[in-house]
Amino acid sequence: MNQESKQAKTCEPKEPTVSIYLPGESIGPFLEGAVNGVAFRIPTDRVVEVPKRIAAVIRESRAALQQGARMVSAYRDIGGRKIG
Repeated sequence: MNQESKQAKTCEPKEPTVSIYLPGESIGPFLEGAVNGVAFRIPTDRVVEVPKRIAAVIRESRAALQQGARMVSAYRDIGGRKIG
């Protein structure tokens, strides 16, 4: 790598990060995924710094899973809901 390439890499603005904690009991030792073609692997059961865009995707995904679980439980209750 030449000097110009090294300098170009160090001049790129760093993406803002946030601290998150992911419990490992339902995920496993790592949460793996990709956003816009960039793969990530986040360890669970500890606080880690991740880019804000990754944290937003994780937050939205977890909210969607919780909402889905609530909707399914509404149909499992006694009497359930009618579809249609």
